[in-house]
Amino acid sequence: EEEGHIDGRRLSQLVSSPTERRLFRQEQYKPAADCVVSFLLDCSGSMKAHIEPVAMMVDIMIRALEMVGVRTELLGFTTGAWNGGRAHREWLARGRPLRPGRLNEVCHMVFKDADRSWRRARTDIAALFKADLFREGIDGEAVDWACNRMLARGEARRILVVISDGSPADGATGLANDPFYLDNHLKDVVARREQQGAVEILGLGVGLDLSPFYRRCLATDMSKALDNELFFDIVQLISGRHRR
Repeated sequence: EEEGHIDGRRLSQLVSSPTERRLFRQEQYKPAADCVVSFLLDCSGSMKAHIEPVAMMVDIMIRALEMVGVRTELLGFTTGAWNGGRAHREWLARGRPLRPGRLNEVCHMVFKDADRSWRRARTDIAALFKADLFREGIDGEAVDWACNRMLARGEARRILVVISDGSPADGATGLANDPFYLDNHLKDVVARREQQGAVEILGLGVGLDLSPFYRRCLATDMSKALDNELFFDIVQLISGRHRR
C-alpha cells in the first residue's frame, strides 16, 4: 500500500529501491459475532401437526446463523407421560393434598448444542420427527433450563427463541391446581429473566400470538410455504427491529 501505517517488514526495500512507495499497510477490521441463539421447541402433542415446516424453518435458521459465526442450540421440551406420571401417582397415594404443584416429569432434550456444527448435528435434529416425542408442555421450567444453559457460556449476547403453538398444558397439573398455574409460572419466569437482563427471550408463535407470555414475539402461519418474508420477519425479531 502507498498509504496507511508503516510496515516495518518493507523498510529494507527502501534501501534497495529508493523510489519504492509501497511501505505501508492498511488495517482491516472484520466484525465477529459474539452471540449465541438457542431455539427452544415446544414438543407438546399439538405441535406434531406443525413439526415438518417448523423443523425446516429451524434447520435453515441454524445454517444461516452458523454462516455468520453465531453459535446455535436446538432444544426441546415435553413431559415424561400423558396426564401425569410418577409425581401424579405419588400425589394420589398421599391423599391428594391441596396445591401440589407440577404433577408430571419434565423431559428436556438437546438436539444440537452450541459447540456442534449443523453438519455434525443434523442427524440428531432429524429426531424431531419421532412420533412418540410429543406429549404435554411445561414451558416455564424449560425456559429456565434453556437460560441456564446459555448463562454457562461466554458469549456477550444470548438470545432464546421459544417456538410454541399454545399455552403451557399438563392435564394432571391443571386439574390439581389453579387452572392458570402453569401460565402464571411461565409469565413469572420470563419476567424474572428479562429483569435480570442476561438473556433476551423471544416468542415465535406457530399460528398463535404469544404476546400474553413474551414481550417480543412474532406470530407465524406455518400452513403456508416458508418464504423470504417469514425469514425476514424472524431475523428482524432476533435483531430487535421487529414491531408487532
